[in-house]
Amino acid sequence: MRERTRGSALSVLTPCPPLRNAERGDEGGASSEQRVSQRQLGVRVLVTGAGGMLGTAVQAAVPSTVQLVALRHADLAVEDAQAVERAVARERAEWIVNCAGYTQVDRAEAEPDAAERVNARGPANLARAARDTGARLLHISTDYVFDGRAARPYREDDPVGPLNVYGRTKLAGEQAVRDILPQTHLIVRTQWLFGEGGPNFVATILRLARERSELQVVNDQHGRPTYAPDLAAALWKLIACDARGTVHCANEGAATWFDVAKAAIEIAGLHTTVVPCSTADMPRPARRPQFSVLDCTRYAACTDSSLRGWRDAMNAYVPRLDVM
Repeated sequence: MRERTRGSALSVLTPCPPLRNAERGDEGGASSEQRVSQRQLGVRVLVTGAGGMLGTAVQAAVPSTVQLVALRHADLAVEDAQAVERAVARERAEWIVNCAGYTQVDRAEAEPDAAERVNARGPANLARAARDTGARLLHISTDYVFDGRAARPYREDDPVGPLNVYGRTKLAGEQAVRDILPQTHLIVRTQWLFGEGGPNFVATILRLARERSELQVVNDQHGRPTYAPDLAAALWKLIACDARGTVHCANEGAATWFDVAKAAIEIAGLHTTVVPCSTADMPRPARRPQFSVLDCTRYAACTDSSLRGWRDAMNAYVPRLDVM
């Protein structure tokens, strides 16, 4: 454990509280980042899954006045109901941010029970513990709860229909959180996460690009690549404005995996040729939605802000890797 202090399957969506003028930046004074910190004065936050990519980024972005308790899987396995009950009762946090998850999409097809324990039972355990202690719960979910057949970006209240075990178990986790905490939950769906602190598509592509002269990459799946540090900062903003219900949050701009691969290789200054292909050309154990772009309008309304474009975020991330 580590503690520190640092600078139609849906229930009805609870509207975000209206933003006051000072929070919108209509008055002079502190920056938006400082205002987030000030509103968190005295708040104690428990982060689960703190050793992963997003959990690491959440710790790095914590406002200076937040008292943070960061628990990795070795400290707290969210699938262990009794351990969760003890930890939440002990820490007495006002907020729990659940970054824990079984995220190996293909492996989940062969390990559905393992995925279910972490992605479905884990959030249910946290929700019950939050209910018992009066804490708020922010739970991270995924675009893979959708079937990818939409003709426009997915809104929070669009019908769900996961295509794989990972998506089904994440949806089960969402539903458990809503059922147990109908008025005090915050579910944040995101997608195509990349960043330091864990395996991700961008890092994998750049590793392969150093080993091969040509790569084939799928060009018929569409999403919004999301940089973990940008998402982490967004989560703190949502906590600051007391958001409730379900919110989609991702970096601006849609792309295919081919687009992401090509951009990463160009930024890294590598000369590997990237060849587009179809999903059918590269079959995987788990089916993926072809179009799962998230509509993040509600996040913008809640926070009066949006995440930067994914290409800008990648320009910040790739130089941090040992590939240039």
